Amino acid sequence: MSREYISCADTAKLIRQAIKEAFPGVKFSVRSHVYSGGASITVEWLDGPNEQQVETVTNRFEASYFDGSIDFKGSIFHMLDGKPVRFGADSIRCNRSNSDEAIERAISRVYRTFAENFERDGIACPTVAQYRNGELFNLQLSGLHTGSNTQTVQQDIRAALYKSSDRLAGKTSKTAGRVFTTHDDGYSRSCGSGFAAVTVDSFHVEGATKNA
Repeated sequence: MSREYISCADTAKLIRQAIKEAFPGVKFSVRSHVYSGGASITVEWLDGPNEQQVETVTNRFEASYFDGSIDFKGSIFHMLDGKPVRFGADSIRCNRSNSDEAIERAISRVYRTFAENFERDGIACPTVAQYRNGELFNLQLSGLHTGSNTQTVQQDIRAALYKSSDRLAGKTSKTAGRVFTTHDDGYSRSCGSGFAAVTVDSFHVEGATKNA
């Protein structure tokens, strides 16, 4: 069966349309990169939905998976509008930037959650400037960041930012709905960690490790 190859640039166009439908009102930058040995797409935006939400859409278009246990890049195959295709992007990286306002909200959330710890240590609520400068990597709270827990206040705020979103979920994308993941090359299942692009209960890329 012949399989149409969709270039990295054309894959980026499909992704741009799909996330526009799923997250109306958000301004995305979608850039394709072709290099020796592969190709990738970078999706960037400010605030709005979190990376995990956007990845539920973009992951549908990834043409490869990476099995770190055997250092192997495998192939994933799709159908678009019922026709076999091979997308041109090995990996799709999502990167959300955060405004000062978003950082301030995350700081407030962490400060409220651990208010007793901050008060016990006599530490005031951190500032956006401290977070931006990385100063909070040196700040740990007694009774919280102790023993084997090497987490810091900077990392707590980063985690709060990562989870934050301005919506519960994205809208249904007609463009993403045109894509159907059919199978992968099967090499990971036979020789590696057991990655499968298609599972019994779903038809999209499941938790693949992104290509480096």
